[in-house]
Amino acid sequence: MKKTVHRNYPGLASFKTVSCLALIAASVNAMASEGSRSRQSPVGAFGGEIAAPADNPGLFGTASLTYLNIYKVVDSKGDPIAVAGRTVPLPTGTPTGGAVPNGTYALSVAPGTVDFNQRQTQLNLVGGYLTEDLYSDGRLAFAINVPLIKQSRTFIAVQPAGTVTPTPSAALPAPLRGAIAQVGAAVNAQVQAGVAATAAAQNADVSGLGDTELSMVWVRHHDRLKVAAGVSLYLPTGVYDKTRGPNPGFGKFYTLRPGVAVTYALNPHPADSAWDAGVTVAGRLSYGINTMNKDTDYRSGNFIYGELAVVKVMGDWAFGSNLLTTQQVTDDSGTGAPADGNRYRNFGIGPFLSYKLPGRDAGFNLQYSDNFGARNAIVAKSLQLRFVKAW
Repeated sequence: MKKTVHRNYPGLASFKTVSCLALIAASVNAMASEGSRSRQSPVGAFGGEIAAPADNPGLFGTASLTYLNIYKVVDSKGDPIAVAGRTVPLPTGTPTGGAVPNGTYALSVAPGTVDFNQRQTQLNLVGGYLTEDLYSDGRLAFAINVPLIKQSRTFIAVQPAGTVTPTPSAALPAPLRGAIAQVGAAVNAQVQAGVAATAAAQNADVSGLGDTELSMVWVRHHDRLKVAAGVSLYLPTGVYDKTRGPNPGFGKFYTLRPGVAVTYALNPHPADSAWDAGVTVAGRLSYGINTMNKDTDYRSGNFIYGELAVVKVMGDWAFGSNLLTTQQVTDDSGTGAPADGNRYRNFGIGPFLSYKLPGRDAGFNLQYSDNFGARNAIVAKSLQLRFVKAW
């Protein structure tokens, strides 16, 4: 039901900007489980905006600058990824004139190590509109989030040289032992070349447009409670090349993410002396659905995202913290999907500090976040500065 209302919002001592932004979408695309990456941000969406008791109808926008240091990628056990060990049968038949059949000997290669580091700088530009009209006592917000990303990756892979097993018997004629050693050396060179090629595809500096996010959210206020329910759609607008490691985009697939967020002011009067004065708590839950990546014929499993936050307002300042998690709930599928499902999991925690510009519907939010408990995922530390403005 549509209803038109006109409200005047007096000046507030508390942090007052466009609080619906905190309920719409996260501000950073992250590293779907394919390649240990997910379109769900590893940085929380909640900041000081959740303490705003009202939203201004009309246009709004944010500009978020985020620096991420992705310092490792972990496997299903939470250990840093490594170069897998292997046993490669040796083709000895032809070099030995058929005296030693193919596969009699093998090159045994021990696991290697990976030193991974990626520095990412990202600018997200968000613009939207919050309706003046009411629909079932709530307003509708429409937003677009466009990321510009610069990535620089260092990927150093080291694998020990393999050994021929079993060790050729000394009873073998010297020419046969020599031929087996030569074949082993040739296969060793091929293995090391493969490791070097993998590292070369990962070591790159790239920049460009990331995947665009479109959002529509219904926002309703009721006394101290605010509820926002809506849906986001990620579009494959980002720069992507499946032959290299870092990419601003994720490939040709879509992610649909319905969700709901709730904020509740324990005591909306910051001037009170009670411990809960100016304290607001918030929670968010969403479900991400991925389609097949047409670039790689790989489909990352669907995921659940949850976030909790608490903030306290003190005049024009607000400080708080958030805790978030992304949990993949269905297995990956398609070309090259691991048998164990390759389910992505990640947690993040960190504080934030906000400042509302006096007399203006604008403010800044500075936030730090650190990942932990990751599985089949990147692990990152991040620092984000967000500017929020309503018109």
